[in-house]
Amino acid sequence: MVYKNTDFPGVLMGKIANLIKSARLAEVSLMLGFPFMGTLFAMKNFENLFSSEVFIFITGLFFLCTAIYAFNAWAGYDEDGENERLTGLKDKKNRFMTATAVSGILFILTFSISGIYFVILSLVSFFLWTLYSWPKKGFKYRPVLGTVIHFLGQGIHFQMGYSVLDRTSFSSILVSIYFSLLFSAGHLNHELIDHDPDRKMNVNTGAVHFGKKIWERVSFSVFTFSTLYLLTLSMFRITDIMLNWPFIFAGTVHIAYRLMFCRNDLSKERFLNERRFYRLAYFTAGIFFIVMKAFI
Repeated sequence: MVYKNTDFPGVLMGKIANLIKSARLAEVSLMLGFPFMGTLFAMKNFENLFSSEVFIFITGLFFLCTAIYAFNAWAGYDEDGENERLTGLKDKKNRFMTATAVSGILFILTFSISGIYFVILSLVSFFLWTLYSWPKKGFKYRPVLGTVIHFLGQGIHFQMGYSVLDRTSFSSILVSIYFSLLFSAGHLNHELIDHDPDRKMNVNTGAVHFGKKIWERVSFSVFTFSTLYLLTLSMFRITDIMLNWPFIFAGTVHIAYRLMFCRNDLSKERFLNERRFYRLAYFTAGIFFIVMKAFI
């Protein structure tokens, strides 16, 4: 098909937007944020943020996350074709496997610059996410186990980020649990968003298996527990409450939002709106955290 010159920019932007949506680059970017928080928690001087070690890590992590989501898109091609949120997947299955292979080689090569520790952890991470996404047999199709993968995977990513600037410690592990809980709660909400197409394609997620009402309560409980957990770490001075308060505040605001505006509403639009809200809240908290690390 030949497009008129006046139509070409709009068509091109539409294709780019569709590619970003289908390749889930927004999720890739979000996934980068959690391990980057690990680096920020380990940072002693703000200048460390601009070191070559951090740049290499972020580059390797981008390739790792791209490989993870590309394989996920390839593995779930048949099911995701029924999901209107991922409409751009049509006729792109082989491209996703190519993207997985290329990104896989690139993350191994990049992390090899940082050392064998990062290569091993990145391969363990990719293995875990492969177990999650594997076609028809993966943990994605087994209630609760998919969430366990999200918890473990994000814990590994946080420790990778922390280890760029400091050694893994008992304290860093405790902090990583908070971000793993947060990421897992987001995954539970993600299952609620995809409940209808997943049920149609017989993808037995927790939301499909237990039902929206129960799974919504589980998601909210994990979100709430994550905030209480971080508050507990701060009270026992395992972490600095001055640095933690942006996340504690964001969690509290999210809890209030849920109680005030989301009760008795199990629609897809409600879960999407809530996700937009808490992503903005925690993103803002992250910005405040960076500023405080720079000046405190």
